[in-house]
Amino acid sequence: MNFYRIISIILALLCLALTSAGAQQTDSSAVADSILLLQLQRSMQPAAATPTIQQAQAAPRSTLSTNPDLSAIGDFRSSYISVGKRKLDVYLNELEFQVSSVVDPYARAEFLFSYGKDLLTGELAPDLEIATLTSLSLPYQLQLTLGKFKPTFGKINILHPHAFSFVDFPKLTENYFSPEGMFMEGASASWLVPNPCDFFQELSLEVGRIEQNASLVRGENSQLAFVAHLKNFFDLTQNSTLELGFSGANGPNQSGFSSTIGGVDLTYKWKPVQYNTLQSFTWQSEFLFSNMRSDEETVTKTHGIYSLVEYQLGQRWFVGARYDYSQYPDDGGRRDIAGAALLRFQPTEFQILALEYQYTDRNYDRSSQGIIFRIIFGIGSHAAHQY
Repeated sequence: MNFYRIISIILALLCLALTSAGAQQTDSSAVADSILLLQLQRSMQPAAATPTIQQAQAAPRSTLSTNPDLSAIGDFRSSYISVGKRKLDVYLNELEFQVSSVVDPYARAEFLFSYGKDLLTGELAPDLEIATLTSLSLPYQLQLTLGKFKPTFGKINILHPHAFSFVDFPKLTENYFSPEGMFMEGASASWLVPNPCDFFQELSLEVGRIEQNASLVRGENSQLAFVAHLKNFFDLTQNSTLELGFSGANGPNQSGFSSTIGGVDLTYKWKPVQYNTLQSFTWQSEFLFSNMRSDEETVTKTHGIYSLVEYQLGQRWFVGARYDYSQYPDDGGRRDIAGAALLRFQPTEFQILALEYQYTDRNYDRSSQGIIFRIIFGIGSHAAHQY
């Protein structure tokens, strides 16, 4: 009796063990099936698309990145000029601080502060060059900018000096506006024109008060300045492009009357796809004409032109040449004729070394020649330069 009882207990324990093992096997296989199903579901989901630059700029700032983009750009120079008391000089020409960020999904803000060398005292003087709010989501391919900015007149005026290939701006820009171009406080609207033809068109219209320069002033009454530009961009081949622009400006001048300025700019660029980082060629020219009224009967008509070429020798080496001819807006009898040669080395996009030789012939003063060595250095994030 005891023997059979022992056998019964053993069989009962064996059945219990087999039942438990079966249950464990069922649970583990179910878990494995669940993991496999989850992996299949993940692999079948579409990969997250990489956001474009426009989407990244338009995206609202999250709590993980609330700080604006900051950058600083320095312009250090050493020069020899054949005229003047100080022929040899070494100095920091300008230091720029840029702050930019999206405000929300609908707008972006940018501020640019500079400490530039004063032409009279030689000291660094602070200035607010740019302070803008730019829309990001207007319909009908429109964009609106409010604040202080460089109006779109030609190809050179929209650039800051460190973004220009040569060390200095052409005589045309300096004589008709200022050494750094023309600035405006007001509103700027640009429209990507719907064009059935196979080329790109952009129309810019700007209105406001001009920061005083050789051609235009802010004005003492309610008269405002107006600037317009039409850009036409053509893809000639896979390796080359052509840009043709027309500019116009009207506003008060120093005589209390108004000045009208027109311009045409032409830019050809060649950059082979196969050697896009090793070779390139640029030919850029701009023509300007001015009608400045000084009284009811007197209108001074003058003009200026520049033409430059630049060739890329290798990944980091560039050579260029430029010709300038420019009168003055208030005096057609004065004129400058200049020629410049350039050698530029760019180890990275954050550092540029440039050596420029320039000869200037003046019919109202002594001619001069000079050599300028410039080093551009930047830290922080910065926007892409204009094409």
